[in-house]
Order: sequence, then C-alpha cells, then structure tokens
Amino acid sequence: MKLHDTRSVAAALNDMDFPADKESILAHARARGATEDAERALRSLPLGEYASMAEVLRSVPVDPAPDRTEDERMQQHRRQGRKAGLAESMRPSRPKPIDRG
Repeated sequence: MKLHDTRSVAAALNDMDFPADKESILAHARARGATEDAERALRSLPLGEYASMAEVLRSVPVDPAPDRTEDERMQQHRRQGRKAGLAESMRPSRPKPIDRG
C-alpha cells in the first residue's frame, strides 16, 4: 500500500537531524508517533543514508492517483504494454525514430 501524500512522513520527521540511515529514520518516526501508513512507507525505503528530509520524501512510495480502482490500474498497465512483474528487457519496445541529420 502506498501513501496518498507524504505529509504524515514529513510530520513524523520534522525535527530529525540529517544525515541519517534508514533505521535511525524509522526509530525517530516511531518515537514521534508516526501513523501506521507512514511507518509502513518508511520501512519500504531502500537501505542507505539519507542527506535530508527531501531525499527521504522522494524515496517514499506515493500513489499518484489514490481514487483509481485496481481494475483501472490494470487497464492502464495494459494500455502501456506493461505487465505487472515483467522485466524491462521483456517488454515490447517501440522503434526508435530515424535520425536523418
């Protein structure tokens, strides 16, 4: 499950000192009473050190269209020629335009 926006994460980390690693970020958020969704999103962060809150917020998975149903999401994937879990190398490619320079 993805967040609809990053406000709950930002609220939990508003007084965090950076740089910080993932475990420190999670511990800080828990100590500040982060929502369950915010904590889940922070657990999904890749391991590493984050230089700023902006970097953390860019790394948190956010659902750009929370009002779409699962059927609508699957239809969009089909329209884009993508199947869930399909590697990029296995996806159909579009021909590149010819450079006539």
